[in-house]
Amino acid sequence: MFRSAMRAFLSPVAGPVGFALALAMCGLLVVTVLAAQRNERALQARITTLMAENLRNGIVLHARLAACESGPAADEAAARTSSANATPEERAQRLTGKEPVGFDVCARMESADRAVLESLK
Repeated sequence: MFRSAMRAFLSPVAGPVGFALALAMCGLLVVTVLAAQRNERALQARITTLMAENLRNGIVLHARLAACESGPAADEAAARTSSANATPEERAQRLTGKEPVGFDVCARMESADRAVLESLK
């Protein structure tokens, strides 16, 4: 078995066949690298788009939260001092727990905005 393996490596055909295999593998490596780079560029573009969309959605949600908080409250002074130190999540939790007067107004305004935007399309 060892002799037959040695004969295969030492035959005059082994050199050109090995060289052809090496070139084919090099070509496959180049194609793989180019495909990986193309995929990376596409994913980077998608990440950039998603980050911009996330930022835009965050700004919109923050503005909506501020608009809902600006509605009249029973103890407005206490609400303002607690809102100043609270995180947006805590403020949103407080709003959903109390259901302030401005909450219904905000919902109606959103509905009206959607109706106007639908009519513009």
